[in-house]
Amino acid sequence: MNHPKQLYLGERFDDLEKLYMKLPPDIKDREIDIICRSARKLMEQCDENYIKRDEELAYVGYMKLINLVQVIRKNKDYARKKEAITRLLGTQSDFNRIFEKLSKLKNSLEARYEERARQRGGSATLSRAVELERASNGKQPVVVGKEAPMVVPIASGQKQSVTATELHAMINDSRVSMLIMDCRPAKDYETSHLRYAYLVNVPEHLLVAGMTAGKINHALPPESRTLWSNRMVKEQVVLMDWNTSGVPVKDTPLYILNYTLCHYDQDIEDTKIIRLDGGYESFVLHYPASCTNPSYRPPTVLDAMGDNIDDIEYPNISDIPMKEESFTKPGFKPTIDRNSKVAAVTLYEARKKPLEDILVEHEQILDKSKQNALEIINTETELKNLEQQQPLEPGLDETQESLLYEVMQLKDRQRDYEAEKARILEEEQSYKQLEQEQKERGEQISSEQAEQLEREAYERRLRDKEREQRELEEKCQRLARERETKLALAREQKRHLKENNVPEPVKRAYPEDDQRSGPYAGNATPARMPLFDRSAKPLADHNHNVRTRDLDVVQRDFAPVYGSVGRGLTGLKNLGNTCYMNSILQCLSNTHFLNEFFHDPSFKMHLNRNNKTQGKIGEEVAAVIKALWTGQYKCIASKNLRYVVGQYERQFGGIEQQDSHEFLTILMDWLHSDLQTKQMQISTSLDQLPPSEKAWIEHFKGKDSYISELFYGQIKSTVKCTRCHKESATYESFSNLSLELPQDSNICYLENCLDMYFNGEEVRGWHCPKCKSNQDAIKKLDISRLPSILVVHFKRFYADPDTMATVYRKKQTLVKFPLSELNMTRYLARTEVNRNKRLTTFRYHLYGVSNHYGSMESGHYTAFCLNNIHQKWFKFDDYNVSSIDASDVQASAAYILFYSCLPDRPQSDVR
Repeated sequence: MNHPKQLYLGERFDDLEKLYMKLPPDIKDREIDIICRSARKLMEQCDENYIKRDEELAYVGYMKLINLVQVIRKNKDYARKKEAITRLLGTQSDFNRIFEKLSKLKNSLEARYEERARQRGGSATLSRAVELERASNGKQPVVVGKEAPMVVPIASGQKQSVTATELHAMINDSRVSMLIMDCRPAKDYETSHLRYAYLVNVPEHLLVAGMTAGKINHALPPESRTLWSNRMVKEQVVLMDWNTSGVPVKDTPLYILNYTLCHYDQDIEDTKIIRLDGGYESFVLHYPASCTNPSYRPPTVLDAMGDNIDDIEYPNISDIPMKEESFTKPGFKPTIDRNSKVAAVTLYEARKKPLEDILVEHEQILDKSKQNALEIINTETELKNLEQQQPLEPGLDETQESLLYEVMQLKDRQRDYEAEKARILEEEQSYKQLEQEQKERGEQISSEQAEQLEREAYERRLRDKEREQRELEEKCQRLARERETKLALAREQKRHLKENNVPEPVKRAYPEDDQRSGPYAGNATPARMPLFDRSAKPLADHNHNVRTRDLDVVQRDFAPVYGSVGRGLTGLKNLGNTCYMNSILQCLSNTHFLNEFFHDPSFKMHLNRNNKTQGKIGEEVAAVIKALWTGQYKCIASKNLRYVVGQYERQFGGIEQQDSHEFLTILMDWLHSDLQTKQMQISTSLDQLPPSEKAWIEHFKGKDSYISELFYGQIKSTVKCTRCHKESATYESFSNLSLELPQDSNICYLENCLDMYFNGEEVRGWHCPKCKSNQDAIKKLDISRLPSILVVHFKRFYADPDTMATVYRKKQTLVKFPLSELNMTRYLARTEVNRNKRLTTFRYHLYGVSNHYGSMESGHYTAFCLNNIHQKWFKFDDYNVSSIDASDVQASAAYILFYSCLPDRPQSDVR
């Protein structure tokens, strides 16, 4: 037998990694056939090098081959050409033999590198990695007279778990092809883990509902990804956490990891998934020598709301906060204790600098407000000039509409500046009042006259700017009145023409003339001809084509405007008042996990063809999202999607403005139904399950979908009798929370709105099952299941009670909401805290906002979205896409907020 070729590629085994990790940078963009031919050629070279005993080159080649296979599996054409690829590259059994060769090569190379280092005078101690690898492959000292036990791989159909004794035997049998996944926290894993070469840590913070195998791979550190990829070629994967015995509880890390591998990992279709019964705790007790740091025990977490808590949510009725307390918390106004002179002086001295900051902030707001007012005047003037052009030139309607929408947005921003200015003035007055009271008591607070003079000069400058601002606002109001007068005249002329049956002129007025362009078109005045219907005729032709052919085979017409833009920065054309739809689609497009799911061709395997919409909504939404992320188009048209949506909900297929919240709610139900193909795993009978779990299963009829895992949560409604304190609870699922806004407030916090939703309210005449009669009670809502994606809707539109007919108004309240670190723990039901621990590990971060500008009579929708690639905020205004500053995201136009607690940001940003 020939001897191994002399070592020449590296000085140590780790040097080889640098060689096989280098793939061509454009490999992912190449045709799959070309990649496969390269892989086949590489495989033949590796086999030749293996026979020639060139161990270094063979090992590097085989590892590079495994990396190429991963690229092939992720290619968009892989599913379609899987059979041909298998014939070319071989089956899983063939790759198992390659992994056996890799294992032998690794053992041999590490030993040879160590030997060479020893000969050169290096350390005689074998590296820990070599020892572990040899131990894992059964290279233990031979005991004379004893026979090594033989372990038979466990078939998942026969057994779903192994004991610590069985796993120990499997680890020490080189014939067992196995990968172990440890889903304990990274800190616990680093402190103590199994001594086994094919062991990978999948940290529990990654294991939340909606996670996919691809996303886990992306989130793992580079050194773990190679081990994670071994799941594709190993015959079995063993899962373990700290101490789970029996069937894992739903929503725990072990359950989610098992669920993800079974349902969202197409690469391990034939791999057996088994669990270690009793977890790492059981193994370390039986075999401490096979573990690093066997004395380690994770810190005990004392949870007063643990598993032993009973079903009573509120033992004391006085513990329930009431709705009327929601907006009574201290807001922007500083809390000042005027009963103590010493406290007052100390407080003032401590806040002297913040007072100066308030003055600076006041000046900044005035500068922004002035600039915004100038933009309004310029835009209004441009609109006026357009209107005077006779006749209208081609494209002027579209320009006019764009300018009108810009005026709406500028006016909403001006209203926000006014609210901020009012808040700052309130703070200033509070501090000045404190100063005056202290002066009246004879206290000399402002010791230096120079400081006082400087502040007075600063305030004079502010007064001058406020005067300029008032003058600009008066001019804006004058221009707005002129436009309203012209609109009124245009409406009167239109009415006169209709009464006399005279055809209307081609020239049209502003979009405000369309009284049904508000968010609730069904509640507005009778329908009129829309002003800017740029797509009615193309849509009619398109619909005719769709009707004559099956949607599955029709070529989608996105009518793209070509242009190289960043991925995810493509706009959507307005197909005639479809800005409400465009706003929601952009927010869903920037839902990173949903985007990733729809980009995977295997998502079609989850389509449900037996429901009302036959999977067509899911297909069309996926097609739009994929088109938005090609980076090849400046804008596209979602014609197919609008047509399909209109087939199942007629109001969304027309050219009238609709409510984006109503569209989103219905769309979520459609998408869930289109993807509802996975049977829920139920370990026991329904009657033995907790009430919340039973209600969840019954609501979804025993079938999950990727949409329900991402977007749906559950509310617990508790009603407590004020007489006998009997408690009754019911459960209801939700895809978004609709929050009330204060009636008479220009500014508030998201926390106030959440309090208003979840705080208690009195219920009259509730039939108490214990008292057997109608009693007064208190109803309280809590969250029993947090969603991975939390969608929050503000109820901005309401029926005006002071009008005889039903007239809807809009609340322009500026809601202060966090862009990150939204903590929902305080709204969790006391009895449901443990179930939601995975989702409270990380706080929610904002990634999308659907905005509504204008009023009920005339409105426009846009979206603000955080692009995951560029990590910047962008404004999506139909076909226009532009970057915005994060400070501009908070606005009174915010209508729907999209929050995520999933780790879809770069790891450096996740805390």
